[in-house]
Amino acid sequence: MVNTLAILRESKTDAKGREVENRVILIPALVARLKTEFPSLQLYVESQAGARIDSPDQAYEQAGAYICSHAKALEQDIVIGVKETRLEDFPRLRDNLFIGYQHFAQSRERTEAALRSRATYLAYETMEDDGGRFPCLAPMSEAAAKVIARHADEYALFSKKIITSGLPETGLHGVKVAVLGGGAVGRTATEELSERGCEVTLLEKVPARAKALAGYFQEQQIRYPKVKVLELTQPNLRDALAGAFFLVTAMYTAGKRPEKLVTIDLLRTMVPGGCVYPVDIDQGGGVDGVVETSILEPFDLPIVPGTEVFFFAPPNLPSMGARTASEALGTVVLPYLMEIIAKGVDQAAADNKVIASGINIKASHLIHPGLASVFPGLK
Repeated sequence: MVNTLAILRESKTDAKGREVENRVILIPALVARLKTEFPSLQLYVESQAGARIDSPDQAYEQAGAYICSHAKALEQDIVIGVKETRLEDFPRLRDNLFIGYQHFAQSRERTEAALRSRATYLAYETMEDDGGRFPCLAPMSEAAAKVIARHADEYALFSKKIITSGLPETGLHGVKVAVLGGGAVGRTATEELSERGCEVTLLEKVPARAKALAGYFQEQQIRYPKVKVLELTQPNLRDALAGAFFLVTAMYTAGKRPEKLVTIDLLRTMVPGGCVYPVDIDQGGGVDGVVETSILEPFDLPIVPGTEVFFFAPPNLPSMGARTASEALGTVVLPYLMEIIAKGVDQAAADNKVIASGINIKASHLIHPGLASVFPGLK
């Protein structure tokens, strides 16, 4: 029985200890919808949860919520947020439900801490439908891809004095781009960069998806010109990276770390001064030599060691457009949340495969098979 729910104030710091997370899982308008649907549900919002997107505590109170402390929020039946459970919060959770992006595969320490607790952990990023789509990952993937395309344009122009579209009337082509992964990030990044005049090669490892994407971009070639879709093979990967100015990687398998497909040797074939965007960095990243960077330093970029290319790898790119991202994510999550409130998590999972696939850890056991394969020694 779900009687109480708390919305967390997000907190994520970069390597320099600076706060870099601006999103909130539910904006006041969505809280009001939740309260209308479940009048008896006690709703708590951690103080200042929406402050960074101009949603003050007063707006949440007007929507029917109580403002509370972080400690109080962790005591409720459902604790819901955007980012991962903080390491220090695991011991403070009881037998309740924590919902958020978790990315347990990246951290054995966090996974072990979750297993020691009695809580159930539902991760947006593993919620998968029958068609192999990830509905709660998709809006943030789209947001990340749009941020990347905007950043790429400005990085090339302001840092390297390059117009990414080239000047076609003079015969100067747009810059070459390689995109790895044909999911929501890869497809959107391909669309956005193609519209900007870049010459994009999209590589997808699943043959059926590669064929479907090739058909889509062929049908839409007036809008998205200069797109080539190929299966992800080593020869195709080498050809796509040779002479590329940008590389976007978005290789995702539910619950697992991405393969390190892009080696230092391959990166050395890119144009010196180019930039790598490993969107899959939140799961560990698929590019050698790349570590997390900060959204607060979008143009003060490090170089991949042993190469002449730079990289921009924040694990929370959508936070750069937090107001839009918050509304989009909350709108997608809300129907699943309502089902869980109405039925309880066990019955909701039994009735809805998408919810079931989101459960990573329950009763101190690894539930998701992808995560279990990453840490076979853990129970």
